[in-house]
Amino acid sequence: MAEQTEELFGFELVSNSSEKTLSSPIPQPLDDGTEMPVGGRIGYTYEHYEKAKTEHQLIAQYREVSFFPEADAAIDDVVNEAFVVEHHRAPVSIRLDNLNIDDRIKEQLRSEFQETLKLLRFQKKSYEIFRNWYVDGRQYFQLMVDESNPRAGIKEIRPIDALKIRRIVKPIYDRDARTGVPILEKVDEHFEYAPDGDLSSAVKLSRDSVAFVPSGIVDRNKGMIVGYLDKAIKPFNNLRAMEDALIVYRIARAPERRIFYVDVGQLPKIKAEQYLRDMQNRFRNKIDYDPSTGMIRDNRKFQSILEDFWLPRRDGSKGTEISTLPGGTNLGELEDVEYFKAKLYEALNVPRSRLNGGEQFQIGRATDITRDELKFGKFVQRLKKQFSEIFNEVMRVQCSLKGICSIAEYEEMRQFITYDFVEDTHFKELKDMELLQDRMNLLRDVTEYVGKYFSIDYVRKVVLGQSEADIARIDKEIMDEIQKGQINDEDDQQDMMGGV
Repeated sequence: MAEQTEELFGFELVSNSSEKTLSSPIPQPLDDGTEMPVGGRIGYTYEHYEKAKTEHQLIAQYREVSFFPEADAAIDDVVNEAFVVEHHRAPVSIRLDNLNIDDRIKEQLRSEFQETLKLLRFQKKSYEIFRNWYVDGRQYFQLMVDESNPRAGIKEIRPIDALKIRRIVKPIYDRDARTGVPILEKVDEHFEYAPDGDLSSAVKLSRDSVAFVPSGIVDRNKGMIVGYLDKAIKPFNNLRAMEDALIVYRIARAPERRIFYVDVGQLPKIKAEQYLRDMQNRFRNKIDYDPSTGMIRDNRKFQSILEDFWLPRRDGSKGTEISTLPGGTNLGELEDVEYFKAKLYEALNVPRSRLNGGEQFQIGRATDITRDELKFGKFVQRLKKQFSEIFNEVMRVQCSLKGICSIAEYEEMRQFITYDFVEDTHFKELKDMELLQDRMNLLRDVTEYVGKYFSIDYVRKVVLGQSEADIARIDKEIMDEIQKGQINDEDDQQDMMGGV
């Protein structure tokens, strides 16, 4: 099937892999977790719980939620838990322990990772980058290369507003000559960028010139990427509506309004109404509430339920009378507002205990941590793992341009490359010290039974929790220290080598 190739702006990497693509009508899942065909990426609707109908409108709705004070506080809890910025070291480091390659290549990967952090200005922009990715549910960066000298690698990394770019993925099929089954021939993938946000006149960017990192959450019914704030839209709308309704109710029910029974005698209807309006203008007291700004203003032009009541009376009745309508008695109840606020925090996976910011935070034993905090910690770990793909996307292009490895080789190494984020170490250190102390107490108890009921290898693996890699590394370090003379006592040597 012949296809006309469109000219794309930006560079493209050509894989030198000779591996043949296997024929199948079923495409592989995309790296963002969605599946092809991807018509939902170009034009789809999303109408559940009054959510936006297009992807860019959905991102705008996420940003609106993020500016709400309670949502902003919850997002800050997530970002602050994920990142700790220290002046003397980078917020994240690369880990290659599980990667079985030459040490020289490992050093090159570490060097390119440091260059990646520098290009991203990660020491300064880490909070902003992570927050934008978390709120929008995706992040785009343009990778800029000197095309006259591509071996020099990436020269600049520029962030792209998610509202001004979209990813286009088009599967191209060919039919099997024998069975007529459509076979996936290739996938045409590129990006469309519009500086003014009008994607109908967008510039097409090549796949390799843009680093794209999705949230990892996919609505499989719609075949679309959603953000971490997606499930918070409904409780956010409920909370906002409840707060606005509460203010209106308090303004309407707080004052003790007057009821005027005006005697209009035998006046005709028109003159009676005019007389009633004259009396209203003489005593009018108008208060208006604007829910969009939260302002209260004095407005005497229109009558509403917030005003006094004016009721006409005919001749022969009690005459003119003024009475008082009592105000509301339950104006201090906030249980419904607190309920929806807790629902908002729950939708954002933040423990409800963090709602009460005035409570003291007590750091004690590791056993004092609540189950909600433990779940929250695991959620943040998953966030950091998914966010780390931003480094892999940049490193994939950088290593290919500089000839360190090919695209296919990096994709094979990718699953073994991990990243360590700097953590708020106070609680972690307390927990680690408690675990170590408990293990050392248990080690002293089982020492007298080694050689009778327990082997040295069993004690090291089960009691001390050392893996085979840890045992090999520790033994090597002990031997090196013996050779350097750092360990001189023979009994100490025997104990350190496991001769208990």
